[in-house]
Amino acid sequence: MRKRPLGITLFAVLGFMQVAVYATLAVLALVNHAALAAVLHSLSPGGSGPEKMHLAMGKLLPVYYATMMLVALPWSIGFWRLWNWTRWVSVAMIAVSFVVLLATADIAHLRSDGVGAIGLYMLRLGLCLGFGWYLLSGKVSAAFRRVSPAH
Repeated sequence: MRKRPLGITLFAVLGFMQVAVYATLAVLALVNHAALAAVLHSLSPGGSGPEKMHLAMGKLLPVYYATMMLVALPWSIGFWRLWNWTRWVSVAMIAVSFVVLLATADIAHLRSDGVGAIGLYMLRLGLCLGFGWYLLSGKVSAAFRRVSPAH
């Protein structure tokens, strides 16, 4: 049995929590749109969070949250069970996020939105670099390698 690194265990647990959050947001989208809007607003300091994009989806928002639940569940199970495809899909998503963050950086806009927006942008860049490095590290790569069964 391969030993799961602590960080990968945390990713899996956070992924399972993400499924629960998406379920909660889906329910809010269906039964209390004002509460959902308040939650999304609190997650969007300086307007740089998910509020505008999520609310723009309108009636498709519960479908989006249900879809994200269906994506997050196998991803979480994959980290828990050390399925290597999960690691590589995550690395690819991190790379895309990093490139998009760099390509869409509007420093003048970030400055005008205040310290919160700049801080969130820098946090996102740092998380991309940190998580990408971690998933590609030797210890984590070794944990995800398939071990051929003994004959």
